[in-house]
Amino acid sequence: MERESHSEHSGEHVSQVTEYSPSLPLMIRLGWGLGGVGTTIFLFSKSLILRFMTDHLGVAAATAAFLFAISKVYDAVTDPVMGAISDQTRSRWGRRRPYLLAGSILCAVTFILLFTVPAFDSTAVVVVYMGALLILFATAYTLFNVAHLAMPVEMTSSHQERSQLFSYRAGAIGLGTILGGFLGPIIIDAYGGGREGHEVMSWFLGSLILITMLSCFWLTRFAPFRHQQTSVKHSFSEKLKSATANRPYLYLLSAKMFVLMTSAMNSGTVAFFTSRVLQLSDRWLGLYFLCYGAAVLISQPLWLKVIGMIGKRKTFIITALIYAPVSASWMLADSSEHLVFFIFRVVMIGAMTGAILLASQSMLPDVIEYDHRRTGLTREGVFAGVYTTVEKFASAVGIALTGAVLGAMGYIASTSGQQVVQPPSAITGIYLCFSLIPAGLIAFSCVFIAMYDLTEEKLDATPSLTS
Repeated sequence: MERESHSEHSGEHVSQVTEYSPSLPLMIRLGWGLGGVGTTIFLFSKSLILRFMTDHLGVAAATAAFLFAISKVYDAVTDPVMGAISDQTRSRWGRRRPYLLAGSILCAVTFILLFTVPAFDSTAVVVVYMGALLILFATAYTLFNVAHLAMPVEMTSSHQERSQLFSYRAGAIGLGTILGGFLGPIIIDAYGGGREGHEVMSWFLGSLILITMLSCFWLTRFAPFRHQQTSVKHSFSEKLKSATANRPYLYLLSAKMFVLMTSAMNSGTVAFFTSRVLQLSDRWLGLYFLCYGAAVLISQPLWLKVIGMIGKRKTFIITALIYAPVSASWMLADSSEHLVFFIFRVVMIGAMTGAILLASQSMLPDVIEYDHRRTGLTREGVFAGVYTTVEKFASAVGIALTGAVLGAMGYIASTSGQQVVQPPSAITGIYLCFSLIPAGLIAFSCVFIAMYDLTEEKLDATPSLTS
């Protein structure tokens, strides 16, 4: 049913074209969540790409990390712009879905290209080639992910429904971790662990990326989107300035900054940790991601209940403070450690990550709804774009910090996967990047979530200017 309203605060005439039910069909939840499978496989390739560059392409660790950082800075700049573009898009597929289609195709193609690098004679040419591909990598992810994250607030206004919707995404992240993190290394190892193994892996996982992302596009075609249009246009800078005046949003962004730096360092270092510190084959790297992803996926029903009982903020803080000491305990691991301790740590970190993901991600549509109630503005894309900008900036910092630490500690790059004997200082650097530094970062994120005060009661009590 169409409804029109006037916002005195913003001077906007808002036409709400579609009323939407707070209850979403299962197929739409599954469809939207499936997008998280493809993006997770795509993002978890960071660790493999970084190691592929240092151990098979002869790129120095610091240089490889610098290329990642440059691509992330580029990504950070384009995300809010992409969000604003999607806010203004009008098509028969809606505002967001055209970018799901374009992003899914480009993500799959880019993923394959990153692991099928020609045998260049010059390392400098390799650096330029990989730098260009990483920019394309960032563009592909932006196209899909910004639109994807902007969709939930348009589909439902129910707090519980949003938590449930994001539990599907968190579960999809767990599944994507299993498919990408477990199957990827297994395929690489099965085909000899060299360039051929990486190439076969890229075709297999690239196909999964395409299938899952296209499924998200297709299965959300009947989603009950709330489409709003405004007769008064605001500049991008005005929208951005107004969005950053939302305090709960700023606290959420600050916390996510440290959470995602933690994730970037872990995913960027795990392949080094299993092979150089624990002296295990890529099959064990696959086992790591299998246990991690399964823990994220299986724990979601539990965390939904916990959030229902104690709220998103407390759930985040408690699980992050459990995550930190478990992460720090990797300092005790070595090649002689029993398998049980390895699996225990991975499962605990995966389960806590599942809670942190669900709690923090389901806060995003809440702060967007809070903004809409306060201002009457409809700018889901801008909010999602700034949010993903922080994701990319945090990833850039995390990867750059990883490369800087490894470089400073004397990590030796190689070509063709040669097993170079690393100095003790380099091993210490890997320990720091995988254990103590991430533990400190995740603990510090709790400071900002403690200041996040947008409870369900506060949001419900905020009058809507468009009602």
